Amino acid sequence: MALGALSLASGGAAAQAEAAAGAPDIDASAAESDLIVVTARRREERLSDVPASAAVLSADYLQERGGPRSAKDLLAGQAGVRFFDTTSPVNSEVSIRGSSTARATNADPSVGLYRDGVYIGGGTVGGRSFSRLDIFDAERVEVLRGVQGALYGRNAVGGAVNLITAKPKFENSGYLDLRYTTQTKGKEGQLVLNASPSDEWAFRVGVDGVHQNEGFFYNPSNHVYFDRQKGLGYRGQVRYKNDRLDVTLLGERQNLDVPAITYRVVIAPGPIFPLGFVQPPYEYDHSTEPFAHQEINAGGLSIEYDLGWATLHSNTLIRQRNSEYTFDADAITPERALEAYLNGEVIFPLGGESYVNQRDETRTITEVAHLTGTLFDDRVVWLGGFEYLTQDSNAFRLTQTNQIINVFTRTRADVDLEYDSYAFFGSLGIDITPRLNLTGELRYTNDDRSSTSSLIDDFTGMETGGDAFNFSADRSSDNVSYNATLAYRFADDWQIYGKVGSSYRAGGFNASLGTPLQPIPVPAAYNDETSTEYEGGVKGQFGDLYVAIAGYVAEADDLIVQRDNGCSVTLPACPVAPTVFLDNAGKARTWGVEAEFNGSFEIGAGTLTATLAASRQDGKVTEGPLSGVPTAQTPNWLASSNLNYRQPFNDKIDMFVNLFAYGQWGGTQELTVPSPPLDNFQIVNLRFGVTYDRIEIAGFVNNLFDEQYLTFQEATTQRLGTPRATGVELRYRF
Repeated sequence: MALGALSLASGGAAAQAEAAAGAPDIDASAAESDLIVVTARRREERLSDVPASAAVLSADYLQERGGPRSAKDLLAGQAGVRFFDTTSPVNSEVSIRGSSTARATNADPSVGLYRDGVYIGGGTVGGRSFSRLDIFDAERVEVLRGVQGALYGRNAVGGAVNLITAKPKFENSGYLDLRYTTQTKGKEGQLVLNASPSDEWAFRVGVDGVHQNEGFFYNPSNHVYFDRQKGLGYRGQVRYKNDRLDVTLLGERQNLDVPAITYRVVIAPGPIFPLGFVQPPYEYDHSTEPFAHQEINAGGLSIEYDLGWATLHSNTLIRQRNSEYTFDADAITPERALEAYLNGEVIFPLGGESYVNQRDETRTITEVAHLTGTLFDDRVVWLGGFEYLTQDSNAFRLTQTNQIINVFTRTRADVDLEYDSYAFFGSLGIDITPRLNLTGELRYTNDDRSSTSSLIDDFTGMETGGDAFNFSADRSSDNVSYNATLAYRFADDWQIYGKVGSSYRAGGFNASLGTPLQPIPVPAAYNDETSTEYEGGVKGQFGDLYVAIAGYVAEADDLIVQRDNGCSVTLPACPVAPTVFLDNAGKARTWGVEAEFNGSFEIGAGTLTATLAASRQDGKVTEGPLSGVPTAQTPNWLASSNLNYRQPFNDKIDMFVNLFAYGQWGGTQELTVPSPPLDNFQIVNLRFGVTYDRIEIAGFVNNLFDEQYLTFQEATTQRLGTPRATGVELRYRF
C-alpha cells in the first residue's frame, strides 16, 4: 500500500518507475507492490534497495506538472541539482552537487548525460544538456547524485542523469498532446502510436512539433524574438521479444530552431560609461539577429539475452548532432552606439557590429555491453562489462569585432577534435548477512584525444595569432575509478549506508582560442579532473511517508574551471563579449546534505500526493591560484515541493490541481574574485483541470506571481528568467 501510494508522487527517492529498461512490463497490481524497478547500478533492482542518493521521475509524475519541454523543466526542483540556463539548449548545462560548468567551450560536462545507459554528452556545442528530442516520450528519468565513475565512467563527478526512452509495449495504445501558450502564441503537439500485432512484435512511432514565432525576449532591430522556436522531431522503434531475447531497434531525427542565447547589458556608471548603460528587461536592441538551431540524427540497437547463468545487456548508439548559434558580441546597434557616444554615455565610439557565429558537427558511436548474474542463492550479485566510444567534433567560430565605426576585424577559428575511449567495468555485491551488504565497483578507462586548431583572418585568408591559435596536439590518459558501499537494513523498511567512490572529468583542448586582442591568453589544453567523495545516508518508510536523507563530502583535484580572456564591452582594447576557456585550478572541497519526503494522503473524497525536497551545499577551492574562492554554481539552498490533488466527481470524471514550487538561495556565479552572487528566487507553477474518461483538459500558469529573477549575471551582462506564462493543454489517451 505504501509504495503504491508513493508511486503517485514520483519525484524523489521512492519515485515510481513503471518498468526498467529491458525488464518485464509490470502490471498495475504489481506496481502497487514492492516492485519499483530501476537500473541505477546498471542492473534491475528496487530503487528503495539502492544505497545511494537518487531520484526517479516517472512519465506520470512529469505529466502531472504538464510535461517537460526542456532540461530545465525536467530537472527543476531536484535536490542538489542546478540548471545553468543561458535560455538556449545549445549551451545550457546541468550541475549536480556543485560540479563546475563550462558553457561555450568544448569541455565535457561535469554530469554524465545518458540515454538508455549510453553516454551522449561531449562535443563542442550542445553536448552539456539534453535536447528536446531526448526528453520526448521518456519512460522515466533517473537522477543519480554523487560520483558515478565506477559504472558510468567519464565526467560523472557531480552525478549522472539517465533518460529512459519509452520502448514499444505489447499492446495497442498511444496518446495525443496539444498545448497552446497565450503570451507567445506557441503551438505544440506530440503524437505517439504503439501497436503490437503479436505477442512477439511491437512498434512505437512518435512525432513532436513546435511552432512559436513570438516569445518573451524581443530584438526590435531585426523584428524577432530571441526565444522563438520551430521544428519537428520524429522517432520510430521496432521491438522483438521471446522467452530469452529482447531486441529493440530505434531511429530518430530532430530538425529544430531552438531559443537563442539571450542577454542584456547592465553597466553601472564608471570611467568608460560615465552615465551607465542599461537595456530594458525584455527588449534588447542588438544589431545581429539572434539564432540557434539543433539537428540530430540517431540510430540505436538494444539487446537483452537470457543466457541462463547470466543476462547479457548490449546498447549501441550512433548519433550525429549539429548545433549552431549566433549572438551579438557588443549587444548594441551602430546607431545606438553613436548616439551613446554623442550623448556622453560612453567615452569612445563603439562600432556596434560585433558578433559571433558558432557551429559544430559532432558524431558519436558508442557500444556498452555487460553481463549480470547471481551466485549462492542470490547472496552474491555480479556484473562485468565493456564500453567503447569514439567521437569526432568539428567546430567553426566566426568572430567579428568592430571597435571603431567602419573598422572591422573578422576571424575564422576551425577546431577538429577526435576522442577515442574504451573501458572495462564491473561490480560485486555480497550479502554478508541477510541484513548487511558489501558492494564494490571498479572501472578502468583509457582516453586518447587530439585537436587541430587554426585561426584565419577572414579578410586576407592568412593565419593570424601565431602558435597559440594554430597548432596540433594530442594527449592520452587513463583512469581507475571505484566505489565501495556498506549497507545495513536495520528494519524491514529501513536501511543505513556509507560509501566512498571516485570519478574523473576528462581533460581536453580549448576549442575557442579567442581573439589576438585579448589581454589574457587562452591555453590550448587542460588536464583531467579527479574527484573522491564520501557519502552516508538513511532511507525508509513511516507508513505511507517515504524519507531519504544523505550527506556527502567531495574532494576534487586539478579542478577544471571556467575563466575568460578579459575582453569586455567596457574595455577599450577589446570591447567585445569575453571568450570563455578552461583551465585547471588546483584542489576544491564541496559538501552538502540532501533530504526528500514523499507521501500520499486521503483528504476528503480525493487523494493528495506530495513530494518535498531540499538540499544544503557549499564548497571552496582549497589549493591553487584561486584558493579560498567559493565554488561556482553552488546555491547554498535548493528546495521544492510538488503537491498534486485529485478528486473523483463520478466514475468517469476526475478533477485535479497541481502546485509545483521551487527556489534557490545563496551561492556565487563564477570562480572569480570578486564573483557576482547567484540570484535568489522562488517560482510557483499551477496546473489544474479535469479528466473525462480518456480525455484530459488543463490550464496552466507558470511563474504564477510573475517573479523577475536572474539566471545569470556578471559585471556587464544579465540573463532574466521567463516571465509568467499561461495556456491550455489537451491530452487524449487511446
